[in-house]
This record gives sequence, structure tokens and C-alpha cells, in this order.
Amino acid sequence: MAKKRKKVSRTAQKVGRGNPPKHTQFRKGTTGNPKGRPKGSKNLSTYLMEAARDQVSATVGGRTRKISKIQATAMQLATKAAGGDQAAIGKFLDWMDEIETRAAAVKPSQFPLSAPDIEVLRGAYERMKQCETEKTGE
Repeated sequence: MAKKRKKVSRTAQKVGRGNPPKHTQFRKGTTGNPKGRPKGSKNLSTYLMEAARDQVSATVGGRTRKISKIQATAMQLATKAAGGDQAAIGKFLDWMDEIETRAAAVKPSQFPLSAPDIEVLRGAYERMKQCETEKTGE
């Protein structure tokens, strides 16, 4: 006996891995996470930056001034480091090193020219000096 083959119509739906049945798929225009993060909500780094920018009253040099919390924190750390607190000294120097490293990476090197470039510029400078002496010698 021969096996009977099922007739597969072209409209038959392909179901399997990566092809879920149509009735379980998301409808067009509908998100899979309807109660997701609300619009306008902020993340932790935003809250921290806002808190750091808040103003506080501080006595600096005998006068009361309004400064940001981050500025007050940096001043307190520097004062503790200057007073000899070992932990504050380590943290302060680490932060200063990181800041200077970032600044050096952003700023181009002081002399970006190679040795042959410098020789060419020196030669041009010498020729310009000769022109100036000839003009003044006339």
C-alpha cells in the first residue's frame, strides 16, 4: 500500500521556530511591552547629575556663597587631602591624574611635526632672515 500524501495548499501557514501562528503574533502598531518605561522618565545618571548641580550655601573664605554640591564635594575632598587624610589624598590624586590624562588625550601634542618637517621649516626661516638682512642692508 502506498502512503497517502497530504495535499499542501499554498495558503497553508508555515509554523515553527521563528514563525509563530498568526493568532499569537503581535498586531501591527501594538508594542510587546505596553506597560514599559513611561515617556519622560529619567535614569539614575540623570538623577545623580541633577543632584550634583543643586545649589547649597557654603562658607568660603569667611563669606557665605551659593555653590553646587559637586563643587562643595570637590572642595571638601581637597581640604581633607591637604589636611593629611590618606584616603582623601589617594582619591584626590587619582582623580587629578584621570582629569589630566583626559585633557592630554584631547589636546594635540605640543610638537606634532616630524624631524624632517622641522628641518624644512628651519631652512625656510633661515632664507627669510637672509631676505630681511638684504632689505635692511640696502
